[in-house]
Formats: sequence, C-alpha cells, structure tokens
Amino acid sequence: MKRESAADYDIKMENVRYSAPQRYYGTRILFVIRGSATISFGGRNYEMEESDILVVNRTNNYSVMGSEDNCIISLSISSQFFVAHYKEYFHYNFACFSKELDTGREGVIAQLRHLVAEIMIADSRKEEGNSLEIRSNLYQIMLMMTRFFKKEAPHWKGVDTSDERIARIIQLIEQRYAEPLTLSELAEYENLSSSYLSRYFKQMTGMGFLNYLNRVRIKHSLDDLLYTSDNLFQIAMKNGFSTAKNYTVVFKTVYQQTPAQYRKEHQHEQLEQHEALINKVEAKTVLDSPTILDRLASYLDVGIDQRYTVDEDHLEERRITLNSNEGQELKREKHIVFIGELKELLNENVKKQLILAKQQLRVDFVGIQKFFEETILSTEPELTELAVSLPIYTNTDIVLQFLKEQGIYLFLKLDYKQISQNEDFYIKKVDQFIQHALQVFGRDFVEKWQILFYSKEGNSVTSTELERIYLKVWQVIKHKSKKMKVGTFFPFDEKQEQLPENQQWQIKHADKIEFVGYETDQNEVINFDDINVEEFAKSHRYIRDKTKKTKLFMSQHQMDRPMFLINWNILTGNTRYINGTFFRGALILKKILELEGEVEGIGFWINNEIHERMQDCSNNLVDSLDLFHFFNEKHPTFYTMRFKERLRGTVAARGTDYIMTENEDGYQLIIFNERQFSPRYSIDELFVKNRSKELHIYLTGIKPGNYQIRTLKFDRDNGGLYPKWWNLNSKYGIDHELMDHIVQSISPSLDIKDEYLNEEWSFYALLNTNAIHLIEFRKAID
Repeated sequence: MKRESAADYDIKMENVRYSAPQRYYGTRILFVIRGSATISFGGRNYEMEESDILVVNRTNNYSVMGSEDNCIISLSISSQFFVAHYKEYFHYNFACFSKELDTGREGVIAQLRHLVAEIMIADSRKEEGNSLEIRSNLYQIMLMMTRFFKKEAPHWKGVDTSDERIARIIQLIEQRYAEPLTLSELAEYENLSSSYLSRYFKQMTGMGFLNYLNRVRIKHSLDDLLYTSDNLFQIAMKNGFSTAKNYTVVFKTVYQQTPAQYRKEHQHEQLEQHEALINKVEAKTVLDSPTILDRLASYLDVGIDQRYTVDEDHLEERRITLNSNEGQELKREKHIVFIGELKELLNENVKKQLILAKQQLRVDFVGIQKFFEETILSTEPELTELAVSLPIYTNTDIVLQFLKEQGIYLFLKLDYKQISQNEDFYIKKVDQFIQHALQVFGRDFVEKWQILFYSKEGNSVTSTELERIYLKVWQVIKHKSKKMKVGTFFPFDEKQEQLPENQQWQIKHADKIEFVGYETDQNEVINFDDINVEEFAKSHRYIRDKTKKTKLFMSQHQMDRPMFLINWNILTGNTRYINGTFFRGALILKKILELEGEVEGIGFWINNEIHERMQDCSNNLVDSLDLFHFFNEKHPTFYTMRFKERLRGTVAARGTDYIMTENEDGYQLIIFNERQFSPRYSIDELFVKNRSKELHIYLTGIKPGNYQIRTLKFDRDNGGLYPKWWNLNSKYGIDHELMDHIVQSISPSLDIKDEYLNEEWSFYALLNTNAIHLIEFRKAID
C-alpha cells in the first residue's frame, strides 16, 4: 500500500545497537518493546527498558546505544503535520519519559503504548484502509501530547504566543539556525523593513534578533559539544557561527564558561565507546516474528480509555501544604437512619443493612414515625394500666434488645396527624411504651432517645392547637424522664425568613424545646420543566443557606438549640431514570462537609422499598437520601458517607475540593470533583464527560519515608449502582442470581502501590463527574 503524505509521519521497528547523533525536525516517540537502550541528549542519558516511552523534541540532537537484542519502535510526526492541527506547536516542547512521570499518569502511558502499537501493526499489514486507522491514532496521540505533556519551550518565555507573525519567524529560525540567517532576509520574508522588524522582534521576545538567534544556535550545539569529538571550529560551523572565537564568546555569555570548560565538565563518559561503535554497528529493521507480534499484541490488551481526551482546560493544580500543628479533630455529626416502623427490624435483610451501616457509617439513632403496632384508629379499645404487662411488646422487645446491643437509640417522630386521630389514646400509648422501655431496658438506654414533635400543617391547624398538643407530649415525656430530649419540627421559610404564623408558638416556648428538626430539599426550589441558569445557581447553595438562615433566626430569638437535618436531598430530576444517570457522590459529600459543625445530626432512609412504602409513593420519591436500593445494593449515599467516615485524625489541610488528615498510621486525602448541573443533562454522555477534570496535586510537608499508598476511586463506573443495574435489567424481571451479581460487583476500585515519599511529592488524579477519590498514605513499619 502506498502511504499518503509519507512526510507527515513515519514509523519503524528496529534493532538499534548504536545510532550516531541525529536530529529530526518534528516530534519523535521512542518505544522500547524488547531489551534496553540509552538515549542521550540535552546533557543527560535516559536509561530505557522494556515498555518505556520517551519523547524526543524537534530541538534535540540525540544518539542511541542499545542492547544486542533490543527492539525499538520509532514514531516520527513531522512539524508541518503537527502545526497544521495545533497552531501553537512551536510554542511548546513535550516532556514525556515513562520512568519519571508523576503517579496518576500510568493510564496515559498505557494508552500511548496502545496507540503506537496499533499504528505499528496497521503499518506493517500494508492493507487498504489502514491509512484511516493510522491517522485516527495519530490524532489521538497528538491530542494526548498537547493535553498531558506540553511544556513551554525555553525560548518562548515572555513571548506573546498569540501573535502568528512571531510564530512564523520563530519557526523559520528553528529550521534555518545553521545558515547565515540575517535580519534583512527575515524582514523581506515578512514584507517588513529591517528597522521595524528589529523593534517588533525585541518587543515581542524581550531580546534582539541576533541575541535570540545565537541562543538557539548555542542550544543546538550542546549535543555536538558533549557527544562528538569534533573540534570547536567544526561545531561552530555546523551550528551557524562564522568562527570558533565567535562561538566561544557567545557560549560564555550564556553559560559563564568556555565551551572547552563545559565539555570537560559535562562530556559523556562513554564518548569513546560511541565513536568505536559508530562505523561498526547500524540499526537493523526487525523482521516480523511471532515473539515480536505477541509483544505488540500485549499492549493492545490495555483498552483505550476515552477519559484521557478531557480538554486541557480541565487540568487544575492543587498545592497542599500540611500544617498538622494547627489541625483540629474532624467534627462528627450524629446519624439517624429512618426505618418507618420498629417492626421492620424483624426483617433479617433490614437488620443486616442496619448492622452494615452501623459498622461503616456510624448509626446513632434509628428513626421511626409509627409505633410497632398498626396506625391508631379511633375504634380501638382504650388501653388499661395493665397493658404494660401484656405480651403486646414481645416483638418490640426483640427489636429494642437488638438496638441496645448495637448501641443504637430511638429517634421517635410523633406526627400531629397521627396524634389528632385519637389524641388521648395515642398519648397514653406513648406514655405506656416509654414506661415499659424504662422498666425493661433501663434508663441508661432509654434516656438517650430523642422525641420529635412533627407538624408540617398549613393554616388549617391553629397555633393554639399545635401548642397545646406539644405541651401535652412534653409533660408526658418529662414525667417519665427528665433526661430524655424532646424537640419540635422547625418549618422555617428561608424566603420570608420567618416561621409560619401557626408555628410561632415555638419561640414562646423555647425553654421547653431541647432540639429542632428541619428539612431541606433542592428539588423544591427548581422547576424542572422550565429551568433557568439563575434559578439553578441559587439551588446549589440552598441547603447551606437555609441551614445558616435557620440557625441565625433561632439565635436571634434565643433558641440556640441543636439542629437535626431529618430529611434532605440534592437535585435528582423528576424520574428515577434521571435520578439514576445523575451520579451525585461528590455533591453529597460537599453538602455534608458544608454542614460540618452546623448541625447536630443528619438523617437518611434505610432503603427505597421501606421509604416508598411509608410515604405511600412509588417510582418517584426524591425527598430524602436512601442508603440501599430495593435489595442490598448500596446507593451512592452509602459509599459517600463511608469515604467521609473513613477519615480520622486531625485536619492537616483543607480546600474547596479536598480535605487531608494526619493520624498515627500516616495520612488520608479525599479529593472530589463536585459538578452540579441539571440532572436532565446527565443522560448526555458527552456533556457528562466534559465535566470531568484532572488534578495535579503537589503535597508539601509529608514526613519522608516508605509508604503504602491505597487509592479508592468512587464514581459512576466504580461503585455507581444504576449503570450496572440497567445493563442487567430485563422486562422479564431480575432473579436472585442477577441481584447477587449486582451486589457483589458494585464497589469502588482499589489500587495499592509502595512509594518512598519525600517532603515534597506530586501526583495526578483524573476524576469523572462527581467522583470521589480517597488516598491513604500508610507509613511502613521498619
């Protein structure tokens, strides 16, 4: 097959024992697939082994010395081809040596190997149609080079890189530096006068034309000086200087020593070996062999990861300086898990979920909004004093004994609607239930319960009525136990910055309110059928702002009481489908961190099934966050809270998208990519992908030593529930085998490596939309 535009690129696979110093006016990627090689340029040696990749820039004069059986792929991309697709090509060099890349770039190098191997295989087949495959891979390689490895070229510092004319001039200087190039010749090339070009060039580059040209020539002369035995006159002639004396004067201006002194101090130790081999050994093309083909194919096993095509604007730096001396312990809010009714804990599956939540997330309270028995009806017979001795509490006692053993207390939600159905009967039942619990389980357990009087009534119920019922409940509870906490639901209107009229009795009786519960749901402030940017931006701050406004209002009315966020949610959309596609891990974490120190406790529901059943709803319940799905699959809420709870020790550093702690075992760092947008856009894969970002993190202040580094990644593909669920879903239903597979396959990814860390250390982390990464640096025990 005849290659189209052969000058655009070239690829070879060779056994290279030695190659004389050479320069390619373009970008060259060297990829060792067998044996070893030493690549020399720029005053240093790059020791390459099997699978190593090195980029040689257009400005580098390099030589190769390889092992006897090595095999090296050389992919050359011409400057003309590169600049045609990336106009700022001459502004940058590409710094890529696989052995020296920061942690976190392993996937990038794996993808680069994959692409080069594909080009080599396609080129060797010589079949029609391979040109498109090769060019497609070339474009991906160039995108990766500009995305991950570009560094500003030294001679471009201070240059206005947006000026196309100066770019053309610089390019011409790079191409013809070895010729007797003059200012007048360049001026004629650009249709300018010499005097104007002189002023213009100095203004744009910060130095005169001749000074700039000489610096380029000196830079290119270094390899001749270090890796050949040419005399100074030969080196001067080869690099555009008229005499050896002129070369020496300019060189000393740049390096503060003569070329001879520089050569003596830096010259390559193996120069004599190079010269001895130069006429004896040549590069030989490697013929196809099963071994080589198998080796190339092994690089194809690593699939292409499209995440590495994220736009370069999404690369952000984070410089984290540890300051453990001023660190404070993390504040731990209490966690309430709502189960609806106590009888749910007779279900072994629910019990297992609660135990898992207790172990990994901390559970302080179980929230119930109905007692163990069915909803009270006015036709029920009146209970007698003997009721406490009847076996009606048998199952209740089983559940309470379980909770006592787990160290979990009750958070009783007494709803005005339920009380009003049969007020005397209900309150008497509460009185007898608490009496029984105190008698059987003791004050140490029962007096840690919290009772919330919940009333979210409109103006149909008067303030006097709500006040009367609350005081009656208060009296009954306090008669049995003065230590048990009793509180109210606080329906604060953040827009009006006021309590509803029929709830203002709470201010009057602040002395009888020991805590408040409140709700925040971003879905309530968004019209998903007619969403606008301003409305959406306000919703992003809704939970934090409502919490702060509520707290301020209470303080102004001498109601400084602990606050429990019993129901809350971030944006979900209107359907379970959108709710599922919109991965929200980092959004939940961000809200939890914003509430740190502001609230006493936060509530969750145990699972979707109970939540929807208790709310008499199906398929569109979005007023709270659930820990589990309908079976035992974990919602993103579970893993988000697990990551947050895993943090321990003192806070050593904190930022808008990270928090780092120090403890007796080492350090922990959570980083996250919080991206809030309309959940409707979450079904657009390209939109979601473009919300990914890469962080280049620089850590300063780590205690030097050997560490085991554990990285847990939680994102849509690693721990996200719905993608796996939908892939295995069927209109004919899901059986236990499929459910078990989903449960077992959903979890954050885990990567472990050993590293010696200096006081300063850096790494890269690519975070998908709303992803969370937890990195643990565990000190090695000597």
